[in-house]
Amino acid sequence: MRKAGGQVSAPAESSETERGSRARDHLANERTFLAWLRTAATVMVLGLGVAKFVEPGSARAEIAGGILLATGAVGIVHGAVRYRRVNRELESGHFETGALARGPIVAGVVLLVAVVVAFVLILI
Repeated sequence: MRKAGGQVSAPAESSETERGSRARDHLANERTFLAWLRTAATVMVLGLGVAKFVEPGSARAEIAGGILLATGAVGIVHGAVRYRRVNRELESGHFETGALARGPIVAGVVLLVAVVVAFVLILI
């Protein structure tokens, strides 16, 4: 539908369709949050394994494990902050698409650097 001034508006949806769409959006946000938690927990377990089983008592292994533990903890915090932000956006109906795409890229780079540093510490 065209409004005065050339603006385009979508046809009105039924409230039932809108509720279903909203529920799907919230469930998708929750699944994404759980993926962040799963990934962060895996990194933390890797850190514990490195600290415990790679040269037990070695300062390098403990530092490498600590780096991975800290990276996992940061991942949990980032996932929680992202979940709450998206949840607020879903509730308000105002979405910032693409503006915050930097977060997952930075998180991936941080994770990659942490894993490389930890394994370099182990191998030296």
